Amino acid sequence: MAAVEWNKKEELVAEQALKHLKQFTPVLAAFTNQARSELALIVKIQEYCFDNMNFMKVFQKIVVLFYKAEVLSEDVVLKWYREAHSPKGKSIFLEQMKKFVEWLHSAEEESESGEDEDDDD
Repeated sequence: MAAVEWNKKEELVAEQALKHLKQFTPVLAAFTNQARSELALIVKIQEYCFDNMNFMKVFQKIVVLFYKAEVLSEDVVLKWYREAHSPKGKSIFLEQMKKFVEWLHSAEEESESGEDEDDDD
């Protein structure tokens, strides 16, 4: 991503980064076919965003993009949130991810309760 000339305006950096990364989701999906590789990717994203101040606020958006593109699975995102995150910027990134993780938990609970109702039929 160093070859890309990033916009000076912070809000445009996020948009530009996501547009750039979206092109690579099929390739990344091919390489993240195991939880271990997904976890390695999310930790690298965290460290990159921490080391590059322009990307500090973009971390959550990148994770959501990769989740929607099926590069990162729900289980891996939750595992990263609970225990596998890097210490670099830990509090910042955990706070950014809080609402998304809560949404994942509620979606998981809804699907489980839906399965329970199906079992009763």
